[in-house]
Amino acid sequence: MKNILITGVSGYIAPYLCKALLFKGGCKLFGVYNSHKPGLDGVEHIQCDLANPEELNRVFEEVKPDIVYHLASVTPTRITTQKDDYISHFNGEVTAQVAMLCKQTGALMIYTSTDLVYKAGVNLREDSSPTEPLTIYAKTKLEGEVAVRESGVKHVILRTSLVYGFTLSSYTSFFDVAYKTLSEGKELRAFTDQFRNAIYVEDAAAILAALPAKYKHNDVVNFCGAEYLSRYDMCMGMCEVFGFEKRLVVPASCDEFKGYSMVKDLGLNREKLDGYGLGTSGYVVNLQKAKRILG
Repeated sequence: MKNILITGVSGYIAPYLCKALLFKGGCKLFGVYNSHKPGLDGVEHIQCDLANPEELNRVFEEVKPDIVYHLASVTPTRITTQKDDYISHFNGEVTAQVAMLCKQTGALMIYTSTDLVYKAGVNLREDSSPTEPLTIYAKTKLEGEVAVRESGVKHVILRTSLVYGFTLSSYTSFFDVAYKTLSEGKELRAFTDQFRNAIYVEDAAAILAALPAKYKHNDVVNFCGAEYLSRYDMCMGMCEVFGFEKRLVVPASCDEFKGYSMVKDLGLNREKLDGYGLGTSGYVVNLQKAKRILG
């Protein structure tokens, strides 16, 4: 029976990951949250401010994890409401402490970074494509990557693309906002000029759950779907599957967005992910799965 610790358990991917891990069995799950306690069956919830070193040390002493999924971070939706020093501390220094504690306990650390660390381009490869993070979020996630690598901990770093699917937590994604807007018959502006290899949240959870058994060496892996889609493409596909009116989707440019700098082209190479035998389903197929969730 393995002890598995998940930080950011009240976030977007974590509830799906908990379901996938419990389905596999053979583990005891511990989920760390700060202010929003999730109601997840089969998970022992631990309240902890990860930015407090003493509290974080206490969690590791109590759990003694075999595997740690470090999913917690200050996300792009929160960078405009947090000071840069705090974002750097949380995404960089806290990640460094988690890595150190994982090394001390002999735990495998799986760290979700972001594809936003890359310089814009296509066929972006983990070991050779240049990085050029444009936002404080991306810069500090890259700092987290460096901290994990330099710690000497057993690890897999996942450069995560845009994740889509219905939320099971208080977190609200682009997908949730788009679905609600279109289902209410309202117009939705969607970028036509930013492309990413978006990954379905259930596919992401299944890959995360399967990854520890496939660990052979420390690695950085593009964590993404196979299709290269704009948000406009994604919204049009949503209209087809859910029966919304396509005229409601209004073409827009990400140049209109003023919250923070956006990378337009992030075409990720999937050879490493495929080499682990961890595939993903197509976008329309996944939308049909999401539709079944609604009943």
